[in-house]
Amino acid sequence: MPGSDSEFSSNAHSSPKSQILTSTSEFEVPTRHPDLSFLDGNVVVLTGKQYFIVHQAVLSQHSSIFQEMIDFLPKTCSRLVENRPVLELPHAPDEMFYLLKTLYGLSKYDDIADFPVASALLKLSTKYQVLALRTDVLHRLTLAWPRSLTQWELREKSVTGTDGVYAPRPFLPHPILVIQLAHEIDAPELLPAAFYDLSRYLPSQLVGGHTDPHSSVTHFLSNDDLYRVFRGKEQAARYFSTFIVKELEGRTPSEFCMNRHELQPSRKRRCQIAFEAVTYSLVQDINGLVLNRNSDPLFAIADSLLMQTRGDAPGTENKASIRACEACRMDYATLVENVREEMWRRIPEWFEVTVENWG
Repeated sequence: MPGSDSEFSSNAHSSPKSQILTSTSEFEVPTRHPDLSFLDGNVVVLTGKQYFIVHQAVLSQHSSIFQEMIDFLPKTCSRLVENRPVLELPHAPDEMFYLLKTLYGLSKYDDIADFPVASALLKLSTKYQVLALRTDVLHRLTLAWPRSLTQWELREKSVTGTDGVYAPRPFLPHPILVIQLAHEIDAPELLPAAFYDLSRYLPSQLVGGHTDPHSSVTHFLSNDDLYRVFRGKEQAARYFSTFIVKELEGRTPSEFCMNRHELQPSRKRRCQIAFEAVTYSLVQDINGLVLNRNSDPLFAIADSLLMQTRGDAPGTENKASIRACEACRMDYATLVENVREEMWRRIPEWFEVTVENWG
């Protein structure tokens, strides 16, 4: 860049060489973004102390808001940068870089774990009505914060290792960040799954907030959202305890139970004893001592079936020494499926969120 790029002048006394104008109250010279500036560009987008030289046609093509701002530039622009009108926007340079790079087709957002990029793209695409981009990024985020139970299961499976360790945070953004973003961009479809995810945290973790590793900034839930989490958490726990009492305690065998006609009492009650063992395991794990998945009724209800159907790992103790017969397990599998579907449908209600086409 020529040395004159750092010289300032007014529109009335412009230098014949490349020039930059700014208000007299600013003492720092804005610098051209090193990775996104086009020499044949005809407008400068200034964000903070960094600017981008881009094309009016590209901005206008993607956004009617940008089109209106550019149309008014001849009347409103009081500064020039490198002999080009300045469109000054109140955003961080990095956020604008993500947006412009995507509008130019130089990158495509496809990583739901890269939350800073997703957040920037959603905020700016919402503000400037870049609707196609907003829809695309929002769709990708709903893969991790879905509307359907089937998608939730795929999400949970994707963050569970082959050794059974559940570790969502290295791969998915923290739900507090998602909740704050959903409010900002008016995307209530992200909220129920994020609230449910957050409800599995301990109370101290909820009140203590989340420190963003990218910025070292601690994010806290608003009081309203914090109360929503606690109320929804209580409703989900109540639903789970009701399930244990109504469907597991003293569960009677299926009418097609294969052990029903056994003469020996211990064998005749084999299926009933098996479900009593499941009940004991669920109550024992209320605080997450066994599986470390406390406060997750959706998982616990599904696991109550897996306790009876999963194979034993080689070299380990058979934890389900008494198993229900196939007929009783099939009946219970149908029940578990229906109960979990009903629970998923009620999640928005529990966390006081209205979402269209949920479930």
